[in-house]
Amino acid sequence: MDNEVFLLLMVLGVFAGFVDSAVGGGGLLRLPAMISAGLPPHVALGTNKFASTAAAAIASAKYLQSEIVPRKPALLGWFLMMVFSVIGAKVVLSISADILLGIVIFVLSALFLYVLLNPQFGKEEEINESKVIPVTVGMGAGLGFYEGFLGPGTGSMLMAGYIKGAGFGMDRAAATGRILNFGGNIGSFAIFAMAASVNYKVAIPFALANMISGFLAPGYVLRYGYSLLRPMFLIVAAIMILAQIMSILS
Repeated sequence: MDNEVFLLLMVLGVFAGFVDSAVGGGGLLRLPAMISAGLPPHVALGTNKFASTAAAAIASAKYLQSEIVPRKPALLGWFLMMVFSVIGAKVVLSISADILLGIVIFVLSALFLYVLLNPQFGKEEEINESKVIPVTVGMGAGLGFYEGFLGPGTGSMLMAGYIKGAGFGMDRAAATGRILNFGGNIGSFAIFAMAASVNYKVAIPFALANMISGFLAPGYVLRYGYSLLRPMFLIVAAIMILAQIMSILS
């Protein structure tokens, strides 16, 4: 890998880490770039998980320092996501990925249309305290498994789940969902690491680039909230839907 390609990957890593730390979906930018740079697909997946885990660690620490995150539910969800992502990664060979991809496209399309047609979605908070833990447990298990199995759109689905299921505002939902997603990143990365599917010469500097935006993004999310997150969510969701459709057709 020559120096120009490596530098481009680092710049892309900063941008992708920002997207990841806000609404999720940064892997859609990182993965094609790493594969185009010459990494085998399975190594690119593992290398991407290392970078996303690093960014998620920094972003989660920043979000936890704020008062916007409900700590007990967030840490419970973090643990469940970590456990179930390992389970998902281990059973990946026994389930048809095409079937799950079809479900993902349907869910992301429904979320995209719902947010697009409901401009007030996530703008105001009406928190239902009795639903925060049940929603966290359900998403921690279900989306944790999905994160280990495939992964695209996990952050967006976590955010939408907290808004719709528990009445969170978009900023609180993004911050809490990021902490849960961090648990899933750890679990799925562990599987790739044990399979020696990580190129650390690329992963370590790439992770450092992602950590920069993992440090910066929470400040923007907490400051601008809905006005930043809604357009970012719609753009990233549209890109994810198109990417999944193209992967099925190719």
